[in-house]
Amino acid sequence: MTFAAAQSNWLTAAIATIVAAAVSALVTLLTNWADGIRQEQARQRGLYADAFAVITAYREFAYVIRRRRPPVDPDDHIAADERVRISEGLRDIQKELAYFAAWIASEAVPRVARDYEALVSETRRLAGGYMRDAWKAPALDDDSGMNISDIDFSPLEPLEKAYLASAQEALGFWKIAFPSILRPRSSQNLA
Repeated sequence: MTFAAAQSNWLTAAIATIVAAAVSALVTLLTNWADGIRQEQARQRGLYADAFAVITAYREFAYVIRRRRPPVDPDDHIAADERVRISEGLRDIQKELAYFAAWIASEAVPRVARDYEALVSETRRLAGGYMRDAWKAPALDDDSGMNISDIDFSPLEPLEKAYLASAQEALGFWKIAFPSILRPRSSQNLA
């Protein structure tokens, strides 16, 4: 083997090693980038689901109030205790609604924020009316009142579907991968 041939074999092996290392580094970088995007999708999916769950919990108070414990006799404190218990639970849910509304408004795609705010607003209006009516009604004193059929949240379905559709669209791989290109965040988009 000549010196020139040995040099050529060495150079070929060095180039092959460098190319293999570069390809390996590129594959590692792309894999880590894709994993980061999948983690961000999972985090946002959790945010949107938790925000939706809080709306559902708020609606449940229309039933909770109707099903509160009645006083056993005029001198017991059950009615006052129930008012405090329900009011505290409702206050916690109201705080969570505000928390998720602010979080989504500050972080999410503007359409998701608008759809969530519309759903929260209409849920408060509809469920709040049912809650007011429930407080005016006497507390249940037997099991026959446990089946409540006069509360209807079906008017919220189009708003629920809109929020879930916009959340699903916002969770797209490329929208998370390139947020500044695919979803501008100017304050004008929130209107």
